[in-house]
Amino acid sequence: AKASEPFCGAGIWGFAGGYCIKGTVLAQWLEVQMVSLTCTQRWVQYLQLLQESIWPGGVLPAVPKPPRTEEQKRATAEQALQSLMGILPSVIQEILGTSKCQMSWNLVLESLSQPVINRHLVFCLLDILLEFLVVKGSSKEPEAAAATACACSGPDKGVPAL
Repeated sequence: AKASEPFCGAGIWGFAGGYCIKGTVLAQWLEVQMVSLTCTQRWVQYLQLLQESIWPGGVLPAVPKPPRTEEQKRATAEQALQSLMGILPSVIQEILGTSKCQMSWNLVLESLSQPVINRHLVFCLLDILLEFLVVKGSSKEPEAAAATACACSGPDKGVPAL
């Protein structure tokens, strides 16, 4: 398999040795998880969480929250790592090894703790959201609504193209 193919090549997902997971059970599991995490109902939950974190109780706080201590940050990172490790089936952890899985998830967590990456991610998500709203708002065709149906509603439904 070529390194340019999805989920293929040395170091992808932090797995050393160039494992190619395209077409494997792991690739299928990842696809199902991504479809589940990006369905319409999940986006509604994500936006509600974002709204509640920015405007608790529907009101912008008068004073910002105090900065978290290093101990609080470490505890949150450990809790996030344990949650992410719980996502992977035990057979995957046995095949890849627990330490490699933890290193991979740590890389993800470290990446998401970078302010520049977070800003870029937020801007990309806002761009996608605005594109979706503009396209959906300007479209009067029923096909547009059908194309945005949630992939969670059945295994035969695909992820809508953006």
